[in-house]
Amino acid sequence: MTYWLGVVSRAHVRRGVELGIAQIGHGKRAGLDRMQPGDWLIYYSPREELAAGAPLQA
Repeated sequence: MTYWLGVVSRAHVRRGVELGIAQIGHGKRAGLDRMQPGDWLIYYSPREELAAGAPLQA
C-alpha cells in the first residue's frame, strides 16, 4: 500500500468527486498509472482555483 499526495485546487478536487475520478498532474497519466488497488490518495488544495483562486492555506 502506498500513500499519494495530490496538490490540486479545491475546484478540481470537487469536480473529480462529482465525476467519480481522481485528478492530478494536469491531465498527464503517469502519476495515476503508478497507483495500485488499495493505494490511498490524499489531496492538498493550496488555492480555490488553479491559478488565481483565493489561497486556502492556514
